[in-house]
Amino acid sequence: MRRILPLVLLLPGLAVAQPPAAPANPPAASPSRPDRQVVRDSLRELMRDSMQARRERRQREVIRQTVTPEMERTAFADATARTLLERARVARLTQDSALRAYDAKTYQRLSLGVGIRRIGRERLFMRTESASRVRWSRGNGIWVEPLASRSVMPAIKDADIDIDPEDMAPIPYFPGRETLWFPSGDMGVARAEVNERDMLHPLATGAEAYYRYATGDSVSIRLPDGRRIALRELRITARRPEWRAFNGSFWFDTERGSLVRAAYRMAAEMDIWKVADEENKRDGDDDEVPALVKGLITPMRANITAITVEYGLYEGRFWLPKLNVAEGEGQAGFVRMPVKFEETYKYDAVNGDRPIPRIPTPEELGLMAGDSSSSGMNVMVNVGDNDYTRARRDTSAAARRQREDSAARRYAFRADSLREEAAKATAAGDTTRARQLLRRAGRSEAAGRQITRRREECEKDSTYFAGTRTRHDGAVRMAVRLPCDPTKLATSTELPGSIYEPGEAIFGATERDALLAALDDFGLQAGWSPQRPTLRSGVDLIRYNRVEGLSVGAEAKSVLGMGYTATAQARLGISDLVPNAELTLERSSGAKALRGTIFHRLGVANDDWGSPLSFGASLAGLLYGRDEGFYYRTFGAELGGTRAQLLGGSPVSWRLFAERQRGAARELKQSITGADYIENIAAAQANVVGAGAESNRTWGSDPSGWRFFVRGRSEAAWVDRSGADSVVDGLAAGYGRALLDATLSRGFGRFAGALTGAAGGIVGDATPQRLFYAGGYQTVRGQFARPDSAGYVGNAFWMARSELGFNTTSARPVVFFDLGWAGDRRDVGHPGRPLSGYGAGISFMDGLIRADLSRGLWPQKRMRFDLAVEARF
Repeated sequence: MRRILPLVLLLPGLAVAQPPAAPANPPAASPSRPDRQVVRDSLRELMRDSMQARRERRQREVIRQTVTPEMERTAFADATARTLLERARVARLTQDSALRAYDAKTYQRLSLGVGIRRIGRERLFMRTESASRVRWSRGNGIWVEPLASRSVMPAIKDADIDIDPEDMAPIPYFPGRETLWFPSGDMGVARAEVNERDMLHPLATGAEAYYRYATGDSVSIRLPDGRRIALRELRITARRPEWRAFNGSFWFDTERGSLVRAAYRMAAEMDIWKVADEENKRDGDDDEVPALVKGLITPMRANITAITVEYGLYEGRFWLPKLNVAEGEGQAGFVRMPVKFEETYKYDAVNGDRPIPRIPTPEELGLMAGDSSSSGMNVMVNVGDNDYTRARRDTSAAARRQREDSAARRYAFRADSLREEAAKATAAGDTTRARQLLRRAGRSEAAGRQITRRREECEKDSTYFAGTRTRHDGAVRMAVRLPCDPTKLATSTELPGSIYEPGEAIFGATERDALLAALDDFGLQAGWSPQRPTLRSGVDLIRYNRVEGLSVGAEAKSVLGMGYTATAQARLGISDLVPNAELTLERSSGAKALRGTIFHRLGVANDDWGSPLSFGASLAGLLYGRDEGFYYRTFGAELGGTRAQLLGGSPVSWRLFAERQRGAARELKQSITGADYIENIAAAQANVVGAGAESNRTWGSDPSGWRFFVRGRSEAAWVDRSGADSVVDGLAAGYGRALLDATLSRGFGRFAGALTGAAGGIVGDATPQRLFYAGGYQTVRGQFARPDSAGYVGNAFWMARSELGFNTTSARPVVFFDLGWAGDRRDVGHPGRPLSGYGAGISFMDGLIRADLSRGLWPQKRMRFDLAVEARF
């Protein structure tokens, strides 16, 4: 967990950080510029040393609570739950000697997205997938042969993602393999005791101190030979809301105790800054993260919201893994990063007659012990058209030989340098560092010899023996065979036709959806155990607008247990001196959440697009007076919720609200640069009771292919404008409001285009703060928003935008033309001349960041520049 999720959070930074690149044919006399393979091996050594230090800390002491009689008594809801847990514990540590061998094909995919809004468009930031043949036999070990591997980073031009395919290959089974699965190395090997230094295993000895157990449903499976296998559900919940623990539904073979399928999630999200501080304090490390960094990148969190594990029965006896899927999300400041791990296994033979060779020892091959290396997933991203990427495009035999010779020279140079440093360390009396340097020198020499072996074997075969690797702190040793021509991995037929395909054909969805249904149960929660509130402030709680001026907020949050989280937020603007506050109680089950809020806040009338109260919009308002939000004050309560996937995969949010709304005066006339602010709307004073919902859906993830994004919003309310304390007298004065927004894009050769259409309408008598507003960057570029002008505001609205640019996503120059209108719905058929504007801009990372220079055509004919995030194209 501590290795994978931080890696996911740092991937966007890796993507734009260019590592040292080596020329295709560097001079032999200047080996100071590191070869890519040498850099990768250096990172591997750093990871190995880090893992070794972590392993030593873990082996030094197992930290766990003692299971008291009271814990033992309250751990089990029924006697059957105790019996089932005891059988599961025996089964996960018992090896079935009847399983002698298997021959399997494995497939793995890692997808990382990036987005801003929770209910908004998500872009595919990176995807990597691989297929491998994995063979195992008892006594002969594991052989891994990568069959296919490819990666893509659509938002970064010329991004070359370098991942060792043998490190990506999942291993279905080996003696001692953990039956539960988590996308990290923490749960690779079954450990008998629960340990607070790792994820808290719900089946390990001593887990009663952290979990409660209850039996659930039961089902039986009929085999072709007529036998029936009884399965029983064990519902496991954490005693406290802790990110190291799980809540889930686990199904076991009641006779043997073998795990058959499971669905589980983390019991609480991981606050990365808080965890970092706790681990530094525990390890006695004074190297704390600077407060300024925490303030700029906050919140910093990670969560695995759903894990499903499915096993299949083979030879009528052996439960072997069939499918593993994990979904989660990281957040760094205002950037959200959804992540999905997928693994599937297909067995060509179980206990078959195909011979599997024994892994040769280094001595048998005439190798040194250093030729066996520890394995970890190394991800390197090279950006731009440079020497390294150009060299990789040249796949000729001569070019490969040049690269091999270059790497061999650098390995030799590095080994000599390390031995010289080791000699100096020995002379200084630092024997520990000397041994470490000598080990590294031996690894570099082994890597150089590997190049020679590869060349010799590839003269006779299409694959070569690439040495051995170890995993899970040395518990697993495997031999690796790699293709002599690595470019064939990217074009292998073992992978789907396109890396952008959703993957249902490989991973399926029906059975997994049935498993995930168990996680939607609000009763499957950690116990009630209120945690100490965490206090924070940061960039996301700072804003600037013409009503409040500079407004600074602070937040206190406490995880209570049973899925509940309490949050209190307060802020004060230095210009209006009106305090705002929100008190929220939320209950979440991972995929869905319910929340109740009491609030006094600054509301936004034109909230159909953009976020006028965000930090990014605040910068525009502060620097050049571009505050195009229309505001009103509101006090009341709301009940709302979100659902991650509904209506075929669309996220949905909804709210029921009762609030008192009133106007908000413009307090600032000019920005700090002297630019004039526009007037605010004249909001009506009213008591409002209503409901609203919003949803969106995206089809297609290939920036060069067809993509379609659609978003819908609806709202209905009853309004009393009399100013009375009760809304009863005004129930007849209601309104209904709906909006549909869609964007279609497609690449055509060197170019790409997008068309956006949006329309909305209101029935009934809406207040000024719930009308539609046109003009501004989010609607008609080149036009400035107006609070009350004809064509700019009304109870009906439409908009059309067209864009044309180059078929690149990292930095796409575009030209555009926009039309739009807002007014009385009776004038939709004859609106007169609509608002219009045109311009040019640059879209970065597929619209994640956008800069535009536009000019209005009608009625305003002014120039404007906009810098924004989360653009459509």
